[in-house]
Amino acid sequence: MKIPPDASREEKSRRVDKYWVPIVGKTLDLLACFESANENLTLEEIVRRTGIAHTTAFRILHTLVVRDYLSQSGRHYRLSRMRKKLTFGFANLSRQVSLAVEIQASLERAAAAAGIHLLVWDNDRNPDRAIQNAEEMARQKLDLALEFQLSEQAAPVISDIFLRAGIPLISIVNPHHGTGYFGVNNVRAGACAGMALADYATRQWKGKVDAIVLLESPMAGRTTHSRTVGVLRGLEERRGPLPKDIVHHLDGGGERGKSKTATQTFLRTLKGRNKVLIVGINDESAIGAVSALENAPGPIDAAVVGHGGSPEILELIADRKSPCIGTVSFHPELYGPELINFALPIVQGKSAQVYHYVPHELISKNSTR
Repeated sequence: MKIPPDASREEKSRRVDKYWVPIVGKTLDLLACFESANENLTLEEIVRRTGIAHTTAFRILHTLVVRDYLSQSGRHYRLSRMRKKLTFGFANLSRQVSLAVEIQASLERAAAAAGIHLLVWDNDRNPDRAIQNAEEMARQKLDLALEFQLSEQAAPVISDIFLRAGIPLISIVNPHHGTGYFGVNNVRAGACAGMALADYATRQWKGKVDAIVLLESPMAGRTTHSRTVGVLRGLEERRGPLPKDIVHHLDGGGERGKSKTATQTFLRTLKGRNKVLIVGINDESAIGAVSALENAPGPIDAAVVGHGGSPEILELIADRKSPCIGTVSFHPELYGPELINFALPIVQGKSAQVYHYVPHELISKNSTR
């Protein structure tokens, strides 16, 4: 705890320096009493640390809050980070995933426009790498961290790293416990895909469906599960209860190659049942399924829907011969500016939302014409 300034020192300053401004001295003492940018102090604590009279301290605090040198939340005050150039850290999912690349580009543009210094790390879809990156980010003394990684096992470790470092954390797409969340409503995004598949089956097959394939990524845990729950809910909203024996959960790992292999293996088991609805947990999974269908062992009548809205899947949707009928777009171009707007109240110490859902939208063959 800081020791209140010696009152005799101020009196001496007044006698020997005719340019001494007492209220400015008190203001600087008040700002100096905060031991870190993360410390929250009440008016009473500030009065004890500085020795400034209660009424004077209150008036100085009010002025500093109005001028954004301090931020206030209830009875607590803290130093405002907006009086210096902010530094954000962004650990992205992978440079090899189109959605992640687009999100990073959008965020870089928005950070530059807002005058925020952005440092970027690549998690390379690897939980161990994501944890290593988080440790490095914590050493950088960031004002805020943004985390895009999908491992449920790594998530609590990463959250703890930033908690101990006193760095606020926003998790993107995959919620991490105890952090702000920014991304789609996974249940409703999945429901959007499920309804699109159900409507397709009604139009093209008079409602007959032999198999429903859910290409998941168990490593991602609840994120995959909630999106899958949404898909099934969307299908049932349109079709009613689904027979359990036609629903197949496959581990595609959220990767193109693994999803292709899993789909190829499944297609060999159909034995004449050829009306198949396939949904990928992301666009990479859906693209892998389309590749598998191109090399199917027999005639397969299939419809594929992805999640994300990557440029490559949009090309497939636009191809009239492709079995890819749509994707649930997450509008990655909106992530940058909306993320900055979501993050600033957090770093300012203001009351902030704990989550922000970005809009999602089905893009189908009809909408790409």
